[in-house]
Amino acid sequence: MEFYGDYHVHSRNSDGRQQKEDIVKAARNRGLKEVAITDHGPLVAGIGVKNTEKYTSLAQEIEGAKNDEEIRVYVGAEANIRGLDGKLDLDEAAARQLDILIAGLHPYTLPSTLKDGMQLFARNSLRHLGREQRKRALNNNTKACVAAIYANPTLDILSHPGMFFQVDIIEVAQACVQNKVLFEINCGHEHPSFSDIMEANRIGVDFIVNSDAHFPESVGNLEYGQRAIKQLEIEPERVINLGCRGGLKIWGKKARGCIYL
Repeated sequence: MEFYGDYHVHSRNSDGRQQKEDIVKAARNRGLKEVAITDHGPLVAGIGVKNTEKYTSLAQEIEGAKNDEEIRVYVGAEANIRGLDGKLDLDEAAARQLDILIAGLHPYTLPSTLKDGMQLFARNSLRHLGREQRKRALNNNTKACVAAIYANPTLDILSHPGMFFQVDIIEVAQACVQNKVLFEINCGHEHPSFSDIMEANRIGVDFIVNSDAHFPESVGNLEYGQRAIKQLEIEPERVINLGCRGGLKIWGKKARGCIYL
């Protein structure tokens, strides 16, 4: 089972421990044809890019790199969902400059409003206090993810659905189907669980298998996704980055020019 590319990778511009050169080399060694560098948006404490200009400067660095036509490199972002309205920590203008846009819920994100901070992030911290708190947290987490899917038309991928913030997988999967947003199988965290992947598959999502790599040895390591696809008998045409599906310029929402390195 061969994958065309890995489209969720972090560099030192956010919380990765690898330079862009390390990422490209690792992806090439894995036999990938494409890789996307997708650093965290700026409003998550400690791990986000300093500002959105980092994406532009990275794209310019890649543009000026030597052209040996072996692997396509894209610049994207893993934006952070900030509130119940689905607002991200990247505005639409910045998002449209990227090759690929991922979004997900992450702890320690600056909320859109104090109210959203209480309803989403504080509520999630209280989920261990009983069934009612868990139910409220799940409802709010689901609402935020679904709102992000509908409110951001350039969104390509929902990252690690349900990790850190439990969601109603069926409702989130339905929103992904309606808005042509890819449901990520995240190999770095081995998430979602097989049972949640099975539910999303039943709803009819298109999957993407990514590494969420922070170190060179993890780039292109998609073994968890391979196991899920095989054991759950997911149809290959439903996995967007299998070799048979081609690259980002075929399925990406806003794919524009790409850089060969």
